[in-house]
Amino acid sequence: MGRNVIALTALSVAVMAGCTTQQHADTAAPEEAVKAVKHVASAGFKRYQGPIVAADPSKPKNDYNITINYELGMHCTGFDFTYCCVLPPYNSVQSQVIKTATGKKKYPEMLEADEKDPAVLVDGKKRFKLAYGHVDNTYAEGNKLKYWDVTYDVNGDGKYGDNENVANAYFTHLYVYKDLKGTNPEGTSADAKKAFVGIQIPVPRDNGPAGAAVASPLNGGHLHYTGEVGTKVFTKSPVLDNVPIVLTNPGIWDALGLPLTPFTDSAAAKDLLELVETDIQPFQEAWVSLMHADSGKPVLDSHNGRPITFVGTNPIDVPNCANCHGNETANGDKYALYKQEKAFWKGLGASDWIANLKATSVSILEMHDDHNGTDFLKNYNPNSRSTDNRLGRDPVLCQKCHADNVIGVLQSKSFKDPKTGKEKVVPALTEAIHSVHQKAVPMPDSQGRTAACQGCHPSHRQDGNMDMYPITPDGKNAYADKDNRDAAGGCYVGRDVHSNPGKDTDGVETPEHLNAIGEWMQANVSGIGNDKGGKGLWCTNCHSQLSRELYQRDNLTNAFKHEGKTLRNKSLSEIAKGIGISMDKLKAMMDPKVVLNDKGEDTPGKSEILHTWAKDRMVPDIAVIALKGDGPMVNKDEDGDINVVPLSANPAVDIASLKLPEGATGAAAVPYDAATHGRDYWLSPGQPHCADCHEAPFVEGQGGVAFPINQPGKHSLMRYSKGHAGLACQSC
Repeated sequence: MGRNVIALTALSVAVMAGCTTQQHADTAAPEEAVKAVKHVASAGFKRYQGPIVAADPSKPKNDYNITINYELGMHCTGFDFTYCCVLPPYNSVQSQVIKTATGKKKYPEMLEADEKDPAVLVDGKKRFKLAYGHVDNTYAEGNKLKYWDVTYDVNGDGKYGDNENVANAYFTHLYVYKDLKGTNPEGTSADAKKAFVGIQIPVPRDNGPAGAAVASPLNGGHLHYTGEVGTKVFTKSPVLDNVPIVLTNPGIWDALGLPLTPFTDSAAAKDLLELVETDIQPFQEAWVSLMHADSGKPVLDSHNGRPITFVGTNPIDVPNCANCHGNETANGDKYALYKQEKAFWKGLGASDWIANLKATSVSILEMHDDHNGTDFLKNYNPNSRSTDNRLGRDPVLCQKCHADNVIGVLQSKSFKDPKTGKEKVVPALTEAIHSVHQKAVPMPDSQGRTAACQGCHPSHRQDGNMDMYPITPDGKNAYADKDNRDAAGGCYVGRDVHSNPGKDTDGVETPEHLNAIGEWMQANVSGIGNDKGGKGLWCTNCHSQLSRELYQRDNLTNAFKHEGKTLRNKSLSEIAKGIGISMDKLKAMMDPKVVLNDKGEDTPGKSEILHTWAKDRMVPDIAVIALKGDGPMVNKDEDGDINVVPLSANPAVDIASLKLPEGATGAAAVPYDAATHGRDYWLSPGQPHCADCHEAPFVEGQGGVAFPINQPGKHSLMRYSKGHAGLACQSC
């Protein structure tokens, strides 16, 4: 019974995120899906009021439970791609379906797909489909998003053909050979054999990037099962072809990379130019309904006779760039083009917010040209009356020059340093943005913690209220003489369990299971869970170089139990010694602070915040490769591209135990920045881990299934971790 109770307890938590609601429509048809969504929206969900747990665990309240989550947290992107873009729209719906167990000797069952049809869910002889959508958010392109309607010369021939737009330009580095399972029938890496997203595989309007291969429309579609290998595509690194990118973990039902916006149909029932900042609703509600595969009719729950529909949160928000770049704060007296751009759009009747966003794009491009020698605005005409493209060129997509692991761009372009004449590689996008802004505009609060995080990453609230917003309209820290954690909430502050003062009184009441670092954080920073009435952690307590240092020293045989080699279960003094730093240095890494210089900037070499994004920091190892002579052993493929020879995905493996290929003279572990210009950013070695502060059960599982995003011998990322009964950690 132990396993049964544990599994059902987990499922009861999953039910918190969703509840069965009435739905009397066949959501297989787009027009009927719209009706269904409107019905769901008006059905009156039971909002969370504590765990819905059956009094008798052998008598569950539902026939089926459906979990819903988005794997990447709060997605942060703009919605107007006519000028430039940092990130494309990309929100997913991920689910697991659990058939509950009735009776004391029965166990819940995780339901999978028909082997021949990944869109059909099988329960014995019953065949279902999982319809999905978003409440009052049924479309994107048009008056919510400018993406497909923005032209871009995808193939570089100087002409604009069918499907040549920003939506099809953004993912052209990703490819497959046959399917989304990583199948490569000929075992080749020849470019001529690859089917590239956006070229051979065009992205349909209002679909995710896999839409032409596996339908993933924003509305009117069905979830697909990822099976035993997950959803897998390939990309290319500077030293290796066919680098696998596991977009979704195995054993998940998903709709991948949807172009979701934070604007509901109701809020956007006007021209895009009339949108205002208070229209943003960052917590969009995804719904998943169980439907009969053949008839398309909803499956009714035997307990209440209602259609089986669950809801969950799909977070999407718009960054705060305009708070600085839409005014004098970033531009000063030197950069003035933004003023003309703002005036143009105001003259067309745009809201102040939209005009500021348009002006912001021009400001960013003008400053980039000045600082980096680019010519993005070479053909820009501020006197143009065009409302389509005022740049005189295709929109600027940052990842066309900067590597960015988060979307699988592993290669940066190179440039000639104007001072030295030497060829250099363009820095990773994440590093470039964070280091520049943190140094120039650190915005410390009274505790010395930077507010620059929320200077860019948004924190809009669902009710549209901008009171107590962390950043002022002119880009200043609203809590400069207070505490960043006093802001009114949004994506993180006061909402996430790590910053929620009500964590132990709002219905969850889970113990923390802390290790030595976690105990120090609780005592010296958080103050939550120890009767101190604290305010929780800040972004930089987790997103730090310390997380990488711990990761590099792991060689785990059982991640859940911390068996094998690790510093995570040691005392603080042992951790400091293991990393090779003093206790004072360790404390500075656990709670990084701004170190202001006489210019009001954060100080490289002194600030542990800047250390997180520094060029000269330690980058964890990615793998062991074969050596030949004084360098790596390489082979060339059909196109003449070089490929190193990986020997082990676990960089901490005993090299003496490895068998060398013919011609190799040795082997060595190499760091991530030897394999990707994106370095370790957004990957398991460069991201915080629950295991940095927690002991089991609040730790990630073993990596390896999504290498090189995660690695064997190391903790995986949470989005690739599963816990008891095969439930994805993010399910709960």
